[in-house]
Amino acid sequence: MGRYSRDFVTFVRQYLKYDLRREIVAWWKIAKFYLPIGMVIAALFLATLVYIEPFPRQPTVLAIGQRGTLSNQLGDAFQSYFERQGLPLEIRSRSGLDAVAKDIRDPGSDINASFVVSGAGSPADYPDLVSLGNVAIAPAWLFYRGDTVQVDDPFQYYRDKQIAVGAPGTVSARLFSTLMDLNNPGTGDQPNFLKLPHMEAVEQLLAGKVDAVFIVDGFSSPLIQRLLGDPTVKLMNFALADAYVRRLPFLRKVTVPRGSIDIAEVRPDRDIALLASSANLLVEKDLHPVVQWTFLLAAREISLKSDNFFPVSDTLPQYRDRSFALSPIANRFYTSGVPAIFSYLPLWLAALLENVWVVLLALLLLGLPAFNKIVGFRGFASQKLLWLHFWELRYLEDELVAARTTDDVASVIERLTFLDRKTAETWVQDDQMRHYFNLRRSISSTIQDAQKKNAVLNKP
Repeated sequence: MGRYSRDFVTFVRQYLKYDLRREIVAWWKIAKFYLPIGMVIAALFLATLVYIEPFPRQPTVLAIGQRGTLSNQLGDAFQSYFERQGLPLEIRSRSGLDAVAKDIRDPGSDINASFVVSGAGSPADYPDLVSLGNVAIAPAWLFYRGDTVQVDDPFQYYRDKQIAVGAPGTVSARLFSTLMDLNNPGTGDQPNFLKLPHMEAVEQLLAGKVDAVFIVDGFSSPLIQRLLGDPTVKLMNFALADAYVRRLPFLRKVTVPRGSIDIAEVRPDRDIALLASSANLLVEKDLHPVVQWTFLLAAREISLKSDNFFPVSDTLPQYRDRSFALSPIANRFYTSGVPAIFSYLPLWLAALLENVWVVLLALLLLGLPAFNKIVGFRGFASQKLLWLHFWELRYLEDELVAARTTDDVASVIERLTFLDRKTAETWVQDDQMRHYFNLRRSISSTIQDAQKKNAVLNKP
């Protein structure tokens, strides 16, 4: 074993001392020969990079609703996840869906993602957006003060009363109008339906200035928690929740169990049925695949780590509201799950490879033959240079035969000597070594012939 090690070390030393420079020179000559083809290959490589677009061209901007709401909490959670993955995510607060829709339709707007609650927006309002699925449950809460109200249809009951329904264009205002019109046609928008921001509406309810507040928001929302924590505020039970869900399939029924708000005080004193919608995450159709995968994985982590008050049949995100077209990236997420490479590579690299694996496979299938050709070119460099030297020797032999003076022979000898030196400096691959020595011997033999002919011509 020691002898083989010494032989290998000796081989490396000799190669570095003698052959490395020769091989570099040979490759340099071949590179100059194939420079035009190399430029074409480089152009194709750059075009491939442009096609697969490894990194987002523009920052990701997520539009959220009013501060202190579910969308605000989701936005902060998404931003935190993006930061951990080394990707920027900017949050923009908007007053309502109308403002969001206007921004997204505006070609000059940089907003490329937004939360839209099912039933509060039409797919026709967002033609350039696709869905990544439902990322949160958004219950519709109807809070009031005073004596307990037990009616089948709360909207019929509050049709003529002062009720705050959310600022214009908000999810709350739109969903309230939809639900009010369902069984009370033509009453979706009346003067007693006060279009107040949620914060102001809560203050007026607590001050006794309005009879009730309708809010679509998450359970963990600070405003919802404030109202649930106030024993003077009651939560309306939607006795016909199942019927509403049957009429409006984008809704679902959720329940606030008896005593779940305050088990000591047993609040609420009975099960409360609520109507709930889903918060969809919509993104631009051409949003970078890496960003879409990051949104989906962030939504899954947020769901797993959240203390979900309202249980769902499976982990969020889910594709429940099918009125919005699903993104191809999200479709792969829901049908095939998260690819295994996401467990071993940085998210941006794993998402990139998952998105362009077809392109990479095609390049691999094309690249293997190309690699074999490149390996063959290494031998070609050696063989090509040797054969050029052989042809040059052949021409010099012809000139030697045609030489009639000592000056002609001396010129041939000079060029043969230069050819011999050039051959000695040429890198030769192992399987071409015999041709190398044949060439050297042939050059030496031709030089001897030239010297003999020169001696003959010098005789008086």
